[in-house]
Amino acid sequence: MIRHLLVLSTAAALFAAAACSKPAAAPAAPAHPNLSGSWVRPLGDREVGGLPPVNEIPLTPWAAAKFKAERPAAGENQDFANTTDPSLRYADPNGYPRISLHPMRFKLIQTDDYVYQLWEYNQNWRQIALNVPPDPDPALTWYGNAVGKWEGDTLVVDSVGYKDSTWLDARGLPHTQDLHIVERIHRVGESLAFDITFEDPGAFTKPWTAHLIFKPAPDGSMTENIYTISDELRFRERFLQQKPAIPIRR
Repeated sequence: MIRHLLVLSTAAALFAAAACSKPAAAPAAPAHPNLSGSWVRPLGDREVGGLPPVNEIPLTPWAAAKFKAERPAAGENQDFANTTDPSLRYADPNGYPRISLHPMRFKLIQTDDYVYQLWEYNQNWRQIALNVPPDPDPALTWYGNAVGKWEGDTLVVDSVGYKDSTWLDARGLPHTQDLHIVERIHRVGESLAFDITFEDPGAFTKPWTAHLIFKPAPDGSMTENIYTISDELRFRERFLQQKPAIPIRR
């Protein structure tokens, strides 16, 4: 009887120990760098990079002719009064990556499912969906259809679906609806680097790259900056001597 009780007691103890034990926890997924914050590309800072000189960009004959025909508001071929710049002529959104070339701030907000990029200039924004397949038939938009994934410490963003009416920069660099942009976004010390590859068989004979550096904005805040129809009409009245056809706020 005593032996039987000892066997039962030992079995109960082993069962209790097994019940209390937990399976080994799976290793935690590596934490990704936090890209959230306010960033700026300071005007005149030579470290911030930019798009290459036009003679280093492999333009197709169509793109070269279109670029030559454009009339930007400043720089080479400038003709302010007769500019063909769509952001000035039609008050169109700047498109990408032109909007990021402004010396104004933008904010990145990083979540598990999206990274949101909010630009101070004219309150524009884009969203980068994480770990989802690209849309096989994206609608054409001003800032493209972007998906992203992490490769180590780098956020790789793949985007398509751009309206072909925008310029890639203020010089008038053109593209088609087949524009495909791949960005590798990563921290470099306190700064944020965007290594950008452009592909567009209608505009470029081969892929080419640009390197942009953004620095932390001093106080992290952004101001309201909204361009209205009254702003546009005042601009045209002052600089292009066009009389407003409708009343505008003064």
